[in-house]
Amino acid sequence: MDNFTPAKAADTTRDHPWGVAWTVAAFCKAVSKWPILWVEGQIAQIDGKRSGVYITLKDLEQNVSMQVTAFSIAADQCRTAGLAQGDKILVCGKPQFYQAKCSFSLMAQTVLKEEGEGSLLKAIEALKQKLTKEGLFDDSRKVPIPSFPHRIGIVCGAGARAEQDITTNSLLRWPDLEFVIEHAAVQGVNCPPEVSSAIRKLDEMGLDVIVVARGGGSFEDLIGFSDERVVRAAAGCRTPIVSAIGHEGDWTLIDLAVDRRCSTPTDVAETIIPSFLQEEQRLERAKTLLLRYMELLEGREEGRIARLACAPFMQDPGKLVEGPEKRVRDARREMYIALAMRLDDELKEVSSLSASLKSLSPLSTLSRGYALVEKEGSIISDSRGLKKGDLIKIVMRDGTLKLRIEEIEAQK
Repeated sequence: MDNFTPAKAADTTRDHPWGVAWTVAAFCKAVSKWPILWVEGQIAQIDGKRSGVYITLKDLEQNVSMQVTAFSIAADQCRTAGLAQGDKILVCGKPQFYQAKCSFSLMAQTVLKEEGEGSLLKAIEALKQKLTKEGLFDDSRKVPIPSFPHRIGIVCGAGARAEQDITTNSLLRWPDLEFVIEHAAVQGVNCPPEVSSAIRKLDEMGLDVIVVARGGGSFEDLIGFSDERVVRAAAGCRTPIVSAIGHEGDWTLIDLAVDRRCSTPTDVAETIIPSFLQEEQRLERAKTLLLRYMELLEGREEGRIARLACAPFMQDPGKLVEGPEKRVRDARREMYIALAMRLDDELKEVSSLSASLKSLSPLSTLSRGYALVEKEGSIISDSRGLKKGDLIKIVMRDGTLKLRIEEIEAQK
C-alpha cells in the first residue's frame, strides 16, 4: 500500500482504503449537508437531565431507533409536555454526526407530543391522580349554587351556540337575569390560557355564579378543558362555578373541580335557574296554606276569648286578688310573730350577760367594803411588793386615797 488516499468513497480499493478518522470525517461532512427534517416516532427511552433531554426514538412499525438530543427551547417543550416512555412525538431537527464516537443523532429544534387518544388519556389520568392527591376534587371544597342567581358569568366561544342556549333558556325560566359574557378559545392551544384567564376575570366581578360552556366535539376538541391550568382556575374560583362541556357522555377534568356539572349547555338553565312559573305556583300554594293556618289560629283564639269571657272572675274581677291578698296578710302576721319571738330571746340573752358582768366586776367587790391597793399603776396583792416609804394608792368604792408607807407588819 502507498500513502495515496482516494477523494471519494467510490474510489476506495483494497489497496487504497480510507482510515477510520478519514471515514468518520467524511461521514460528518456528508451529514452536515443534510437539511432540517421532521421525524415521527415513539419514545423508547427518555432521560431528562439538567443540561438537556436525551431521547431514544423508535420507529412506529419497525424495530429501528435513533437518538434525539434536545436542549434549550426543545428541552423545555419536552418537560412542559411531560413526555414519557411510549409517547408518540414529532421532532423537527438538524441531523448531526458525533465524530469522536461515530454516532448519529438528531439535534431537536421543536418537539411536539402527537395528539393520539391513547397517550392523551394516559396523560389525563396521570393529571387526575395528581390533582386528586392535592385535594382539588374533594367535596369539601365545593360550595352550593345560589337558589336564585341574578348576575351570571359565562365563559364560552365567540358566536358559539352554547351562549345562545344558556341565555335564551335561562331567560325563559326567569326573565330578570343579567349576563356577563367572556369569550375565549374553546379548543386548540389557546384554549387553556384564555379559559383560565376568563374564569379568574369573572371571579373578581362579584357574580352569583359562573358557567364554563362549550358545545359537543371530539375528544381532542375538548382536551383543553382537562388542562391543568383550567382545572386549577376552576378549583380556585371563589364564585360558585358550573361546567357544561360537550354532550351527556363527554367528560373533562374541569367537571371534577367545579361545584356543579351540567350535562350540556342547554341543561344549565334547568339545573341552576329556577322556573318563574313553578316558583309562582309554589308561592300560591304557600299563601293558601298560610291563610288556612291563620284562619285556624283565629278560630282558636276566638274560642279562648269566649271561654275567658264566661269565667267567674270576669264577672267579679276582685276575686282575682282575694287569694294573693290573703297570702300577703298571713305572711305579714307570721313575720311579726317571728320578729317578736326573736326579740324576746335576744333581750333575755342581754340580761343574762349583764348579770354575769356585774357579778364579776371589781366595783361589785368594792361596794361590799373592800379596797384595791395600787403602786405605780399596778395592783398589789401582798406586802412583799412594798417597802417603807413607798407611795401607794388605795381605791375605794367612792374615792381614792394616796398614802406613804411608814411601817410594814408582816402577817405571821
